[in-house]
Amino acid sequence: MPDSATIRTINISSLRCPVNISGDFGILPLSGEKALEILAVSFKTKFFALLITTAGKAEVTLDGTCHPVSRGNVVFINYNQVGRLEMESTFSARMIVFTRSFYNLIYTGNHRIKNDTAFSGLPSVAKFRRQEFTEFLGTVTDIIAEGSRQQALAREVVCLLLKVMMLKYIRASGGENYIGFKTNRTLAYVESFETLVNQNFRQLKRTSEYAGKLNITPNYLNSIVKERMDLTAEQYIRNRVIPGGRKAVAEHEPFRYRDRF
Repeated sequence: MPDSATIRTINISSLRCPVNISGDFGILPLSGEKALEILAVSFKTKFFALLITTAGKAEVTLDGTCHPVSRGNVVFINYNQVGRLEMESTFSARMIVFTRSFYNLIYTGNHRIKNDTAFSGLPSVAKFRRQEFTEFLGTVTDIIAEGSRQQALAREVVCLLLKVMMLKYIRASGGENYIGFKTNRTLAYVESFETLVNQNFRQLKRTSEYAGKLNITPNYLNSIVKERMDLTAEQYIRNRVIPGGRKAVAEHEPFRYRDRF
């Protein structure tokens, strides 16, 4: 693992993606000097990403583990993950980047694709069959076309297409082992906590009260909420209780037409 002083933190705005939706979603073509400039130096992401290899070979190191990739391979880069790319001269790829709030823009009603917690434990690389990869690239093309238009509901359409891509990635990367991703206990605790806060925030304002309802310790509740949301359970509760503190919570709520064009 590189020294923290040598790691460059990158967000979507810093990538300057040709296709960019409000700094929450972007598609970036990568090849040659452009890829070297962005990913050859150790980086830490402030987004989720799909790195889709379209030609050549490369090695993607994520949190110290090296993953060789070539055409047909897609790499999932998690939030706050540390990575580095070493590539051949013929390497090219497209990188789709998105935030939690964008992925959570629309709640479909299906618990399997409710929000970003679906990504927990996901393998870093998926190897697609030829026809499946062609179809996967076709969805990228559809997203580029939709994202480039200034039309009503463009964000929502792109969000749904992104969910399709993530479901295909989950299927290609692990099959039945990851279709049941909702069974993860810590994820269930976090989602139950969110539900309890939304139902009881006017009466219950302490982490210990919610931890008691979940039959876990306040420290454990704080740790798993911090891991999933980048804020403590106490902060989540406070942001829900205090008017004007809704922004931090909004990233983790189902879509309610809060985001417009």
